[in-house]
Amino acid sequence: MNRIFNIVYVGSIILVFYSPLSSEDNSNSSISNKNLFEEKVIWKDNFESKELNGWEIIDDLPEDHSNWYLEEGFLIQDTDYGDTKNLVGTNIINGNIEWDNYVVRANLICTDDDYIGILFRYNDNDNYYRFLLSSQRKDIRIDKKVNGAFVNIATYSEEEYQLTKFTVTIFLFDSNIKLFLNETKYFDLDDEQFKNGKIGFTSISNLGSFFDDVTVYSEYRIEKADTIPEFTRGPYLQSVLDDQAVVIWNTSLPMPSLVEYGLSKEQSNIVNSNDLTCLHEVILKNLLHESVYYYRIISGSLIGEWNNFKTAVNDSTPFNFIVYGDNQLNFLKHSEIVNQFGKHQFDFIISCGDVVQRGPRADWDMEFFNPLKKVLEEKPIYAAIGNHELNSSNYYRYFCNPNPEHENYYSFKYGNSYFIFLDNPLAAYPDKSYYTDYTQGSEQYKWLENKLSSDEAQTADWLFVISHVPSYVGGSQEYFAGCKKNLVPLFEKYKVDFSISGHIHGYERGSINGINYIVTAGGGGAQNKKSNSLLKQYKDFKLIYNFCLVEVCGSIIKFSAFDINNEIIDQFEIKKEN
Repeated sequence: MNRIFNIVYVGSIILVFYSPLSSEDNSNSSISNKNLFEEKVIWKDNFESKELNGWEIIDDLPEDHSNWYLEEGFLIQDTDYGDTKNLVGTNIINGNIEWDNYVVRANLICTDDDYIGILFRYNDNDNYYRFLLSSQRKDIRIDKKVNGAFVNIATYSEEEYQLTKFTVTIFLFDSNIKLFLNETKYFDLDDEQFKNGKIGFTSISNLGSFFDDVTVYSEYRIEKADTIPEFTRGPYLQSVLDDQAVVIWNTSLPMPSLVEYGLSKEQSNIVNSNDLTCLHEVILKNLLHESVYYYRIISGSLIGEWNNFKTAVNDSTPFNFIVYGDNQLNFLKHSEIVNQFGKHQFDFIISCGDVVQRGPRADWDMEFFNPLKKVLEEKPIYAAIGNHELNSSNYYRYFCNPNPEHENYYSFKYGNSYFIFLDNPLAAYPDKSYYTDYTQGSEQYKWLENKLSSDEAQTADWLFVISHVPSYVGGSQEYFAGCKKNLVPLFEKYKVDFSISGHIHGYERGSINGINYIVTAGGGGAQNKKSNSLLKQYKDFKLIYNFCLVEVCGSIIKFSAFDINNEIIDQFEIKKEN
């Protein structure tokens, strides 16, 4: 068989074309450039079916089991299966072993920070090429497996990969391998080991491996498109407290910031800045309490839709809030949880942290902002910092919390209640120096005691403390001893009503010395990690996706916990005596 194989470089754009020609085709070799450039599909799967037709699952470690399945148009593997030291995990294979020269292109979503990848020119489980990526390890690589042994043939490790969702395109022509991530070339190499084979996907210790729209082409063209001005995130609300509110959004290019707002769309005010930026943060001031304001964002020629929000309530007005935590990893489950929020009346959302799996990775949209998009246009969210945020600068960039001098721990008054948010992942990982100290003598500890003893806290009808790491897990004294030593005595001394936390995926509650301890960590985080069973061998724990609704009406609080289907899993009411 004769072949046409052309590589054309045009500035920063690479065009790669491949066309197999039979002997009959040679008589008409004067085909037009237009036809040469047409994409020619050999095989594809968009994962919209309910069955894994034609896919073969191969697990490298016989003592464990992977979990491959289809859901909402994604091929998913969501267990901790694999060994990152030896780079072995679970593979799923499809295609034709006779495929020789082809282009494979697929969309990958990696919400975990371990390895995800594509197999190509797969002959059998002992002989193939693979592409792997791990953001945490700053590792992007191509390996080949020959007679059961892996050999690395190319590595890129200059920086952490910032995207959760990305497209991989691999050109395979004769001995040449070219690999692109989101239309940017990372590898261009030659290796003659394998000339043909199937394609597949791999997941190594990765709790959040999602694959979508895989296509194999005989011809494909890559074009690196120009960045166009557009809204890329938001708007979303922060710190809707007292007489203020903060509106945040992102644009693809540096642009000015403007918010038009008012008690009606027709009678609006303007707050603007001519500074060019991609991250826009605008404060609206002198707002009336318990009032509905309309607003829209504008950046240059970009004009957003009108949204509205309600300002903070007065001291005597009842209010409700949603609280949940640990939504990282599974954006599909997070979206299902958020869809249930709309079935309830509430004024704001509280997150107990771990809003993403890896905080230093800039892309927080897939796990956090996208599922909450419509809600955060009208309701503010207040988030405790979790261990998976890793005290990253992104937490401070993406949130605008009430205490600007230390946004990782803060407090505010709302209605008849007082809320304190702590930064305590150090309680779960005491050997990690990048987590903030919360123990006796630290700045945060002194701040906490000052806030708990303040008039605002002590005269409030209800006193809430929000943190990521809980003080109690199933009533056990064995876990998170630092919280029991440093925080619980303050909670009891200053009569905290609720300590609400996340971290231990699932739901539980209990009351100790007059304090209600709640763990709500079912917003999307893994429910099937190997270590889950270590802390959960007691009857009161529910290993389930969940969220909670807290209704505050004067001296009465009604607390309800719901599962992912909005079914009540727990409910109680407390009345505080004067």
